[in-house]
Amino acid sequence: MIGVLTMNKERDNILIESTLKGNINSFEELMTLYQGKLFNFLLKMTSSREDAEEITQEVFIKVYNNLYKYNNRWSFSTWIYRIAINTLRSEYRKAKNVKSVDYYTNVSELPANFSDYPELAYEMKERQKEIIKLIDELKEDQKTALLLRYMQDFSFKEIGDILGISPEAAKMKIQRAKQSICKKYEELEKDGG
Repeated sequence: MIGVLTMNKERDNILIESTLKGNINSFEELMTLYQGKLFNFLLKMTSSREDAEEITQEVFIKVYNNLYKYNNRWSFSTWIYRIAINTLRSEYRKAKNVKSVDYYTNVSELPANFSDYPELAYEMKERQKEIIKLIDELKEDQKTALLLRYMQDFSFKEIGDILGISPEAAKMKIQRAKQSICKKYEELEKDGG
């Protein structure tokens, strides 16, 4: 794992240096490497495809304009996610209106073998929807840390670097997020069943 991280960091640093020397193809390659993961993360954070697309574009504009400020002591992925989170926060501060969220859009399709059991399939989709809603209702910092850990597979140290906190604090935020989700889900089950 460490070898892969070192190779990725070296690859990123080569692409960054090349971009800073004027090679736009290197920046396009960096975008290709990070765009999908970043978009998926922002989609989960915003629950809006349109917002995630806009913020992803804004992030890459900021990255390109500030690439000369990047310090290669840090992981590029940590740096770009920090920019993404800061951009997300500033965009959401600007938005005065609270959007209603259709949680079904975030529920993945169930495997075909569930089509023989429509009641079970419906129940599973409902549970997925409830869990997604509970994640969305977390405090922003807990939701961010949880998604960075379980969706993007960042270490506690990387999450700490992205959020500007210690690895221990990142771990605690994730633990509290999981506890909050479990507690609220148990309450839902108790009230609903």
